[in-house]
Amino acid sequence: MQLGRIRISHPFALAPMEEHTNPPFRMLARQLGAGLLCTERIDSSDVAKRDRRALRLLETAPGESPCAGQISGSDPAEMAEAARVVEERGFAIVDLNFECPIRRLVQRGEGGALLSDPAAIGRIVAAVVRAVSVPVTLKIRTGPDEANETCVEVAREAEQAGAAAVDLHARSVRQAYVGEADWSAVGRLKQAVSIPVLGSGSVRSPADAVRFLKETGADAVAIGRGCLGNPWIFKQSRELFQTGAASRDPSPTERGRVLLQLIEGEFRYYGNAVALRRLAR
Repeated sequence: MQLGRIRISHPFALAPMEEHTNPPFRMLARQLGAGLLCTERIDSSDVAKRDRRALRLLETAPGESPCAGQISGSDPAEMAEAARVVEERGFAIVDLNFECPIRRLVQRGEGGALLSDPAAIGRIVAAVVRAVSVPVTLKIRTGPDEANETCVEVAREAEQAGAAAVDLHARSVRQAYVGEADWSAVGRLKQAVSIPVLGSGSVRSPADAVRFLKETGADAVAIGRGCLGNPWIFKQSRELFQTGAASRDPSPTERGRVLLQLIEGEFRYYGNAVALRRLAR
């Protein structure tokens, strides 16, 4: 899959997840086969003013590339400035979040709330595309609710504005993470636009990931909750897709080694106090 000048080696990507897709977890996902990585969502207002915490979330390492830095917001100028910061921090892609169902974000008119206004999304995408030289992608849902599917209109607006790809989480904002994803919506979107389409939702195993690609025609699948506790899903999905057979599940020893690597990474990244609080949850 080609995103602007960025070549993605295979169609199994790490989906952005708040509190999860931090640098230690992203590096682990890359080591275990993820073809594309993404940060957790970060408020554009914080990024634009170079807030210390926001910049901390935008740390990246050369071994992660290609990795997308994801921002959310509703003001085109602010999103453009935040995108410049993402590019400055070394990310290969700027990803725009128009799908988050978190109530506080929706109440601010950001995240999934913007799916009710495809033209507004088009204006934001256009402003960001003008501001950076790296590819700009966007993450969306099917629409505000099951009765209002706006994803095709949103994706067409984004394509016209210069977006390099669109990633559809195949649930509505109202659904949040409840119920099965509607993979058919990804297929409809793929038929409606010319830019690459990634999709996600209800992918819990390598078999699900390969079936998702076959049933939807998507260019890639972004795996979120399905990789928590099982980051080997990326490697096994690629093997199943390319050869028809996946390698065995990891041994207890391998699971322990990877868990220890992640814990050590969390302590290096967050420091002792924060890492301990995270581990105690």
